[in-house]
Amino acid sequence: MLKRWKRVAAGIFCAGLAAGILGGCSTAAKNESDESTSSGTSSNEASQQTAGHLNVAMFWVSTSLDPADGYDGWVLSRIGAGETLVKLDENAQAVPCLAESWEQTDENTWVFQIREGVTFSNGSPVDAQACMNAIQRAFDLNSRAGEYFQLESMEADGQTLTIHTAEPTGAIVNNLCEPLFTIVDTSVDEQTMDTAPICTGPYVVDSFSPETEVALVRNEQYWGGTPGLESISIFSVPDSDSRVLAMQSGEADLTTTIDNTNLALFSDESQYTVYETIGPRTNVVYYNNARPLLNEKEFRQAISLAVDKDTYAGLIGCAPATGLYSTALVCGQDVTDPYPYDPEQAGQLLDSLGYLDTDGDGLREANGENIQLQYYIAADHGSADSAIIAQAMQSDLKKVGIDVQLIQTENMSDVRASGNYDFCSANDSTAPTADPEIFLVQHYMSGGSSNYQNYSNSEVDQLIETLVGTFDPDQRQQQARDISQMILDDAGSLYIGYIYGNTVTSSRVSGAAQFPIDYYIITRDITIQ
Repeated sequence: MLKRWKRVAAGIFCAGLAAGILGGCSTAAKNESDESTSSGTSSNEASQQTAGHLNVAMFWVSTSLDPADGYDGWVLSRIGAGETLVKLDENAQAVPCLAESWEQTDENTWVFQIREGVTFSNGSPVDAQACMNAIQRAFDLNSRAGEYFQLESMEADGQTLTIHTAEPTGAIVNNLCEPLFTIVDTSVDEQTMDTAPICTGPYVVDSFSPETEVALVRNEQYWGGTPGLESISIFSVPDSDSRVLAMQSGEADLTTTIDNTNLALFSDESQYTVYETIGPRTNVVYYNNARPLLNEKEFRQAISLAVDKDTYAGLIGCAPATGLYSTALVCGQDVTDPYPYDPEQAGQLLDSLGYLDTDGDGLREANGENIQLQYYIAADHGSADSAIIAQAMQSDLKKVGIDVQLIQTENMSDVRASGNYDFCSANDSTAPTADPEIFLVQHYMSGGSSNYQNYSNSEVDQLIETLVGTFDPDQRQQQARDISQMILDDAGSLYIGYIYGNTVTSSRVSGAAQFPIDYYIITRDITIQ
């Protein structure tokens, strides 16, 4: 019998000292039994591996390593190559990285002191000018930068970097943790940025095959102490089951984002170590609020009432969602789901809207035709959860007379851009910088860059604008909570479950961790026997 795993929540993130920063304790995977049927790396396989070399099965390797290109900076950070001025620690608190300290001198001005003695991996010094150039490059090349803060100007003086914002920005410290703002050496040939950016992290890109593999070597110039590995091979393995097999065969020493149903395969502590914590990543189904029927609030409410969200969360091993934000976040607490599972009420609401089954075929009609909604599914963040949720939701909606067509896609971004869908699956971090603001700006502000559900509420827009300019951490959490409740009342989207992030390693690996904010996988502390 496989071990059962339970998550012991040592605490919840609490409001930090800086605006919007969260703190607290992470959760860890604990076992309850000594029985196991899993197998791991054999002694023969281990002896064939190079000492000091780590093989990693990664769910996503990007098309480039340029941090200013889309979200490619996330990969650069996860592989231990890129660093930012500020980083998020294992408690999701913003802590010094390349900037050793910072202060706010007025509501639009922030002053960062850059560490003395830090160099890029090529030996070039990291001073305020270098940091300013990298941040400016992000603004020049990626429109997302302006969603994190409106840049007015910057000044560099030795190791002092001053950032002036066009508007008060309560989340700027947290937002500078986003790998989009990775500090890269902009003085080198721009053509190398896609394949071998020069950064400050513990490891240096040695070779890169887009969407396939990254090879790294130790950064002998690393400012934070000697990295624990000589070299690393990162392989793209998008399928969770394939990552399981890679770990069991010994081809991989470390992997992440194993589907919950497979975690028990790694319960033998003599073979594996499992790190697990709940964070802000959430399984969500986005309604296209601009589509016929779904543009009616009452119809969206009926859909929300008809689906058994808590059961879905149990199927995929998530904590049941009550709203936009994980209960690991302060703003995710004391929020009420206004549409708990109630298929009878859903049916009554659909009846009142005039969507009836007039021909007795079990399906309701609108404008004389059976209602059929298109639900697009894609594996996201290396997980197969979306397919399980979609199949369960299809079954529940059929019970209230709604037909749902499931469509698998390899390119969800194109589907969303087209607008020709009713539902789409997602695995989103609702507080990617450990602050609630940016998710609202991108996903629920009218015209937001990721507002592919076409949600629009002028009152929500105004509240988000107020949140952006608020500095008091307690006020920010309450404002985000109020906005979340308003979106829930609108039935703007369907939140299913809060995901437990996980990292699995061979027992030969030490020093790994599972961060609640998933910008980080490879760190200086990892070693291998």
